[in-house]
Amino acid sequence: MTNAFGSVDVNVVPRIYGASELGVLSVTAPGDAHPRVEYVGGEVFIGLDDSGAAVTQGQAQASDRPFADVVAEAVASTGPLPESVDGIVIVEDESVASAVLLDPSRAAAASVVGAPVVFVLARGRVAIVGADDEAGVGHVLDLAEELYEAGGPLVSAHPIVLVDGGWARFPWTERFPGLELRIQRVLRLFSVRAYEAQTVALQRPDVHVADPKIHVREDGVTLTFAAWPKGTATLLPVVDNVMIADPAGSISVATFDEFLAAGGDAIVRTGLSPLRFFVPGEPPR
Repeated sequence: MTNAFGSVDVNVVPRIYGASELGVLSVTAPGDAHPRVEYVGGEVFIGLDDSGAAVTQGQAQASDRPFADVVAEAVASTGPLPESVDGIVIVEDESVASAVLLDPSRAAAASVVGAPVVFVLARGRVAIVGADDEAGVGHVLDLAEELYEAGGPLVSAHPIVLVDGGWARFPWTERFPGLELRIQRVLRLFSVRAYEAQTVALQRPDVHVADPKIHVREDGVTLTFAAWPKGTATLLPVVDNVMIADPAGSISVATFDEFLAAGGDAIVRTGLSPLRFFVPGEPPR
């Protein structure tokens, strides 16, 4: 679509964003340079790209056309949903996925078992499955793990469900208790990937930016942990366990809640997304 913003000729296409990516961009591209987006539901937003670059807050504000109208036009001519295979619809076209997210009635056409549930795992991998299809959700979990192992950027592991013509968070753990361990694993994998992207944006010499790691226990439970070099100023991600490394050489372990309680008011909740806590101390050595 051209001439989308006033007299400026542009060729815009829809772009899917997750909350964690927007959180990183609030650091690297704040204010007028931040992508302009429309909220969809859950952790998902839709913006626009102009020839490979995001349409920003500044550009949208300078336009005489409402941003929402431009977004709607950008997806108006997209094609239909792919056919479902074994009760699952996989959308690899970002424009088609964006159209479904912006116009939930399109999802109602999906041949699935129960209300349509959308997993926006990656820009090129959006899955639609029925809210009553436990096996289908299990297949989506397989896909989510494959995408994580492939190492590419991810969007969200939190599904949204069509309710009364709009999107709402889908309580999949409550709906499918037999899948809880696998669900919790995928949520942690996606969280680790989001924190890894954030770490790159937060690098600075006066504070240690801790990355979460994955640990799989002998009973199959997947947990996350991060290391805190004791006495070091640190931006700490939200994890299951904190490994406390004492300069004397000893290592102790605390749950995240135990660590926060021990630190008291000295540990500060930041406004970062994904969320981190600032642990005061000396600059890293």
